[in-house]
Order: sequence, then structure tokens, then C-alpha cells
Amino acid sequence: MKLKIIDDDGFIALVNGANYQGFVDDDWQFDQLMTHFINQMNIGNIVVWQTSNDGGGNWLVSFQEQSSNASAFRQFDQFINVTTGELFLTNYGDLTMAAQFSDASIPAAHNADLKIELKNGWYKLTVRQLFDPDNYLQHFDTETKENISFEIIITPSTKLVQQQVNGVYWQDFKA
Repeated sequence: MKLKIIDDDGFIALVNGANYQGFVDDDWQFDQLMTHFINQMNIGNIVVWQTSNDGGGNWLVSFQEQSSNASAFRQFDQFINVTTGELFLTNYGDLTMAAQFSDASIPAAHNADLKIELKNGWYKLTVRQLFDPDNYLQHFDTETKENISFEIIITPSTKLVQQQVNGVYWQDFKA
């Protein structure tokens, strides 16, 4: 399955919309938001990463059971809990709206179709970035004739794995 997402700000995420607690403060600061993301990742409600160093892009995300033969520029593993049979792909704009307004949620209405359906339970996600964010040469899939930006390998986990993270993946700047 493949989903396209527009990312204007350089961060995207997979979110358990039912469990994710989005609201931070009506006047949140960037460091507060990053700490919030880390806390929500550590309890299995979201997986968030920086896509590039200088803003966003239009990304094609491929969800698979195993990785392709494409070499990854970088990758990470993170666990997430599925509780309502779906995860949503979202962007920084939607996450910041949920952070600022207590009545906003993920998914935002305009991105509600960016979902993957899974059985309830814990999953290990391996997020593979298939391009160098400094030159944007993306992996071209010769079979599908598409530029795939990220592969996300989804593996069911038979047990809860506590994996503590200390930062948003690949984040290398401060606001």
C-alpha cells in the first residue's frame, strides 16, 4: 500500500488517532512540542520523524511487510500500538493544530483518508528513508515507475516492547 502526503514543514508521523493526546498548550513552544512527541512515542501512540533539513516535500510512503532491495539513506525502528484497527499518516501542520487547539484531533478531516488498516496490537515499524535529504534524489521504483520517499516495514510484535526514545527521529535543528 502507498500513500502520498504533503509535508510543508519537514516532519511526518504515523499516529494512533484514538490514543494520541494531541493538545499541548494554546501557546506551545517548539521544545514543548518535541517533548510531547517524545512522551507520546514512548507510550506507543505516535512515531514521528524529520523528513528533511530545510522544509518539507511531497512524499510517497510505501507500507510493506518486508523491505525492498533499495538501499536506505537512514532508518530506525519504533514500536506503536494499534487499538482501533488503523493508523494515520499525518504531517506537522496537523500535529501543531492538535497541539494548539483542544478540540482538534488526528486525523485532520483533510487527511482522514491517509490511513492503513491493521489488526489491534503492537507493531514494530522500520522507517527507511530512501533519499538523501540534502539532494532529494529519491529512489525510483522501476516496477511501479514511482519515486518512493519512505518505506515503512510493519511487523506484528508478539509482546509489548518498552523502547524509550530521547528525541524525534532525525531531528537536527532547534526552532
